[in-house]
Amino acid sequence: MNWEVVTKFIYEAARKEAEWSGRSIVPEAWEDRDEKFRKQMVDVVQKYIKSNKIPTPEEAHNSWVKAYLDMGWKYGKVRDTKKKTHPDLLPFDQLPKDERDKDAIFLSLVWLASRIIHYLSK
Repeated sequence: MNWEVVTKFIYEAARKEAEWSGRSIVPEAWEDRDEKFRKQMVDVVQKYIKSNKIPTPEEAHNSWVKAYLDMGWKYGKVRDTKKKTHPDLLPFDQLPKDERDKDAIFLSLVWLASRIIHYLSK
């Protein structure tokens, strides 16, 4: 299984949904993300799919916050990749609804990918 291809597909689908929905934060294309980010994202998607347990949006957000803090990011009112600031580095219940929704959509895409992988592996 090429986990980077699977992760890139999920990431780009979620990114496009954010763009098309006019969400407040639309991340960069997969190719424009740094290697450290891409590696942690691949690890997360692989873990979720292999475990057959998709976390809740709140659980996934908490994991994302920890990963971002570990990569040197901090809270800031504006997302800035150079300063490594992000307005979503907050507890899940303090996020705007569109950001909570974005987490749920991402997890739905992970679930869908897991079902496709399971189906194709039969």
